[in-house]
Amino acid sequence: MSWYDVWLSQQLENLPYCLRELRIQGESLLAGLCLDKLFDAIRDFTQINEGVSIDEIVRHLQNIDILDNASDLLGPQRLLIFAVLGWRSMLYQAGFNVCSIQELAVHQDSSQPQSGFVFDTYKVPAELSDRPLSVLLKAFGNILPARSSTVPQVASETSKLASSWLPLYPVETNAYMLHTLLRVHIRWVDALALHLDYDKSSRTLSLFSYPSFCLDTLASNGLIYSFASIERYGIDPRADKEDISQLLREVLLSYRLLFGQSAKSRRLFRQIFKPSEKHGSLFDSLLPLVCTRKQFPIASTSIVGDRPVYFAARDFPVLYERIELIAKELKDARPNSIGNLIRDRRDTLQFWTFWLVSIVGGLSILLSLIQVVLQGVQLTQN
Repeated sequence: MSWYDVWLSQQLENLPYCLRELRIQGESLLAGLCLDKLFDAIRDFTQINEGVSIDEIVRHLQNIDILDNASDLLGPQRLLIFAVLGWRSMLYQAGFNVCSIQELAVHQDSSQPQSGFVFDTYKVPAELSDRPLSVLLKAFGNILPARSSTVPQVASETSKLASSWLPLYPVETNAYMLHTLLRVHIRWVDALALHLDYDKSSRTLSLFSYPSFCLDTLASNGLIYSFASIERYGIDPRADKEDISQLLREVLLSYRLLFGQSAKSRRLFRQIFKPSEKHGSLFDSLLPLVCTRKQFPIASTSIVGDRPVYFAARDFPVLYERIELIAKELKDARPNSIGNLIRDRRDTLQFWTFWLVSIVGGLSILLSLIQVVLQGVQLTQN
């Protein structure tokens, strides 16, 4: 993850004055290894204690003398912890200078499409800092999706619901078909929460830019797991640790469905992803591997390899609704030009009927022309 340090340094450039003035063990926040000490202390505390809140993290850091114990610094310290949780989970980026210290905000890109499926709001009261992190995150919307309530915990082809599953064939459900039939624009994003978020009005599909983060987090049990809910059978389901692991696996698998298993989609990726022009040193070297290799380049027993056919309920139980939306949009799409009709091979009967009619029609026209020519030659000779 060589890209991460560069990415983090860019986030630190936007820190407001109130955070830059905070001290870590008596030193400036940005001095030396202070940030690493802060990151390690938060990680160690959240790995030992489940269902913690921002306020509990702040108190712990004060007790071990990482943060100053001063009541007038509580607001900035809350904001700092909220920002660190976003940086280390990659779920969101904290918003700075967009609200008072009495609120916590998530950064909203001015060009970000508004699908309505991820964020319900971009600001929440800072008083929610005393709630478990899973509750705080849910207040913003669906930043950390949980397993859909309509999908059984263990989806199987032998279940009664399997008959209603929509099959996802990589040759039909892929980035090339989205680009060709729906003119979908692919937007590479830094927030894991926005992965596979499809905005129908602008026909924009957001994809996470850093698959190596998912792989590293699965192996290291990263800070994203601090957002895991310990509540069971809640009315408003929140992601538990298994859901988070499943989400990370699904993100990796989605690159294969959209790009890797389709030759035309692999070519499309090479055309639309220009790291030297758009991403520079933030380029994740794993991204082109998972998107352009014919075979899944990751050898791991915890990650399912390529399949000839996918089912959202079985293979994408956490991102189920996002995958289903894309698949249904493609299913309902119809070619609007001769070129698209030629490229669209989802309906085999329609495809071969078009070519059969074209060939028969072409032969009929050719024979008619030959007949006219022969008649002309005959008249000339007479």
